[in-house]
Amino acid sequence: MNNALRLSGVRSLLSNPILILERQIEFGNIIFGFEQNNRYRISNVNNETVGWAIERQRSLSQMMMRQLTKLHRPFVVDLFDHNENYLFKIDRKFSFINSKLKVWSNEEQIDDRNDSGILIGESVQSWHLWRRRYNLFVQEFKKRQQYVDEKGLQTGNVSNMLRQFGAIDAPFLSFEFPVMDEENKIVASVDRNWVGLGREFLTDTGVYVVRFDSQRSFNGVYDPTVLSNHVLNLDERAILLANAISIDFDYFSRHSRGLGSGGFLSFGGYDE
Repeated sequence: MNNALRLSGVRSLLSNPILILERQIEFGNIIFGFEQNNRYRISNVNNETVGWAIERQRSLSQMMMRQLTKLHRPFVVDLFDHNENYLFKIDRKFSFINSKLKVWSNEEQIDDRNDSGILIGESVQSWHLWRRRYNLFVQEFKKRQQYVDEKGLQTGNVSNMLRQFGAIDAPFLSFEFPVMDEENKIVASVDRNWVGLGREFLTDTGVYVVRFDSQRSFNGVYDPTVLSNHVLNLDERAILLANAISIDFDYFSRHSRGLGSGGFLSFGGYDE
């Protein structure tokens, strides 16, 4: 895909002040309690589909391993625009305690054998006995001072570092995940929406409202005095969208809670 078109697709998706992320119904999980690859529809406030987040297919051995690792399982999720043009990817490795995912801008075609790319940033879960915490970081590129070497050639290089732009510290069992800036003001948020008793009980789906813009996304939600003056840039928005997927995996996928959970034919209990 042409890089200019990819960047245009990223801008078109993430320029929305609010996105709704909806995990699609997993019929294998409903019937058998067997965990399938996650697929998310991304829509705007007018319920128009503007993109998709799709977990990559794995090998048979990896598929069996995910049934065992559940909540801690690794995954790669690819982001597409509404025309199915590839935009960027989200990568999470296996974790014992704290989940950590990275957002990559790949210049190459999607290929499980090629995970190279440009790091955009990461979301890191911060363990707490009962609170739900994440730290959000964006990659910053700074060009170091140039100098003239012994051959008279002007040289220089680019350094990169992670800068924290937000933190989530939500209470026990919270469905709201406000992102706070360094001044403890709300800069963005991820909110999990209740979608009805029947759907919540019978299916393993989730709907999340991702608010990117502190100036345009919170009308009637919070008092303006608690809102940040900072508006997330596109890189920061990509990381927050990835964080919404991490929140879904970490707290609201009931089939991630243990063996035998979920499904009409399973023998486990319903624990959410």
